[in-house]
Amino acid sequence: MSYLRLPGVGVGTISFGRMELHLDEVDDYHLLIFCMKGHARIRSGRSEYQIGGSRGLCLAPGEPVRALFSEDCEQLVVRVDARTMRRNSAVSDPVLRPMLDLSSAAMQPWARLASLMTDDAAMIDVLRRDQRIAANYEQLFVSALLEGQGVSEGGARRVRVAPAAVKRAEDYIERHLAEPITLGDIALAADVPVRTLLNSFEKFRAVSPMRHLRHRRLDHAHRLLMGGDPCLTVAEAALDAGFTHLGRFSQAYRERFGESPSEGLRRAVLSKAN
Repeated sequence: MSYLRLPGVGVGTISFGRMELHLDEVDDYHLLIFCMKGHARIRSGRSEYQIGGSRGLCLAPGEPVRALFSEDCEQLVVRVDARTMRRNSAVSDPVLRPMLDLSSAAMQPWARLASLMTDDAAMIDVLRRDQRIAANYEQLFVSALLEGQGVSEGGARRVRVAPAAVKRAEDYIERHLAEPITLGDIALAADVPVRTLLNSFEKFRAVSPMRHLRHRRLDHAHRLLMGGDPCLTVAEAALDAGFTHLGRFSQAYRERFGESPSEGLRRAVLSKAN
């Protein structure tokens, strides 16, 4: 375990293997969890999330947490004190989206800053030694997070209510996951030009419509595989989720959940049997 603490921010990496985490509520801080290897299933309130690969979760102060981390999980954990978060945004109570995608263009600057705090020995040393540099870096780090999540450094929440076109597109995607739909199909269902759809998704979801489609297909396949049905095959789960190229599906699945589909299915079947 390694951990770097700035005045209002903490960043650490943890490798505890398979573990469960139960918190009645997150205290007065925002908790960001990523699985750089492996995966985790996290429940907060009535919502359940699967994280792994570039996908992480942001938990707000006061939220309860129930989490199960895989045996091979290597976590990146970021803690931002609520006071520090408020100080870097004019919004009195900034609200971040729960799901974070480090592969999105909006989040990549923040991801690079986080990487320096865990992987760069020279940066870690200077942040520990020099309080002035640490304070400035902390402000940049939190501001980049707010910007990446759609909360401007100085003010208004940009991403609170997505346009109706985005919601129409998402509804269409959910209804047609297994079908060979195109960007044009999604734009037609959303009743907007393709360019408008692309801009809206980038602004309000921080991903493209087709990447969102792939994420939803992977999530659907993951739910099927985690059901632990011994009669289910990886190919059947892939086809049911709209994937026709098994090799690409397996690669994308591993990137998102930190294990191959066959490994996940085998683990789920064994877990259900026990």
